[in-house]
Amino acid sequence: MKEAFVTEDRAERSRQRYRKKSQRRVMMIVCIALGVTIVFSVNALGGMVDENSADRETIGNTYSDHIDYTETGEAQASVSDDIVDEFEQPEMIEPGEVIERLWYYDESRAYRYEAFAAERPDLTEDEVYWMVGCDLDNPTYEYMNEVPDPNDILLLVNKHFYLPESYEPDDLISVGDTKMRKEAGEALKDMIDAASAEGHRLWSQSGYRSYSLQNRLFNDYVARDGVETAETYSARPGHSEHQTGLTTDLNTITQAFGDTDEGRWVAENSWEYGFIIRYSQENREITQFIYEPWHVRYIGRDAAAEMRDKNILSLEEYWVKYVKYQ
Repeated sequence: MKEAFVTEDRAERSRQRYRKKSQRRVMMIVCIALGVTIVFSVNALGGMVDENSADRETIGNTYSDHIDYTETGEAQASVSDDIVDEFEQPEMIEPGEVIERLWYYDESRAYRYEAFAAERPDLTEDEVYWMVGCDLDNPTYEYMNEVPDPNDILLLVNKHFYLPESYEPDDLISVGDTKMRKEAGEALKDMIDAASAEGHRLWSQSGYRSYSLQNRLFNDYVARDGVETAETYSARPGHSEHQTGLTTDLNTITQAFGDTDEGRWVAENSWEYGFIIRYSQENREITQFIYEPWHVRYIGRDAAAEMRDKNILSLEEYWVKYVKYQ
């Protein structure tokens, strides 16, 4: 992934912090080992002087850790000595350095951060934190999480988070020949009217889809193209944004739409109406879907504006930083 969110200097500082953290851990383990040796030596000498003294306390520190994945993909870490907690915390920020990222550091995921950083040395510390924060370090469709609140406008649905089979929005309205949730549908109507006023014709050709419809479509695509190819452009049932009622496919299902006047207008103006292009060229590595300039997702005007102002290219990053840990 291209480092769009931090400067090269900050990326280098992130790498230096990882190296320093490892060096400090080695030094602390060495110090602990030396301390244990000294304590045992003192105990031994005390025993030679006073053979009838009470049993002395044996002092030792064992440094051990492990990761257990729960059914939802959360990593459970255990450490035998509180003293190593220091090393699972992010480094202190240098005076004057402005980095708005520490609030989404999750201590329970410390070991996953380190493992993912080792696996992906091309990533900055910032990217490691938020990617692990939305389980992008896990294989897709394995350690899955059920969406906690399907009615949340800012919910995250992807190859790691799914909707219950029974979920259907209770506020669907008609938008042309399709349906969307009320807030999203009304915003889409506003966007269509605004585009029309500037000479561009937009229409919704695929909005809300039920779990059963998505299941049927996905199986048809798998039968036609095979599962590996189908999963690059179609979601498994429960993992489709269409089931949220917050998504629509505009005009034509072709990447050429992005090069039309209408497609360019959507890319430049949809944020003003609370929409984002969910599967853009820039976030393909994150979403693991092909570029879909026709697929827009409603997240609300404030969130869409914030993503644009902060140059955040994926809903996954925004969700971790400003929804999950906010």
